[in-house]
Amino acid sequence: MFRTMSTTTIDTRPLFQLTVVEFQDLLAATIPGTKDEPTIVPERIRIYGIRGLATYLSVSVPTAQRLKNAKKFPFYEAGNKLIFYSDEVDNGLKVESGGRK
Repeated sequence: MFRTMSTTTIDTRPLFQLTVVEFQDLLAATIPGTKDEPTIVPERIRIYGIRGLATYLSVSVPTAQRLKNAKKFPFYEAGNKLIFYSDEVDNGLKVESGGRK
């Protein structure tokens, strides 16, 4: 990155004339804690249909249907298509603990 402007020049210019890097530097200089490392967000995968859910979970189609019907995780309907999100499925299955007794 090339930074040719000094901080004194940045402070006198209007915000809309700053580049993204200059604006980030200005924020970091004025607000403590804004120059932290970025948080890592897990990749969110869209899963389409019961077969897709079954493939994602490595279970049979009837088991995937049973999990959906039990409302273990949220799902969305777009017309007649079902959409699941991988992070929501993973979180929904983490909550349950234990097994048969």
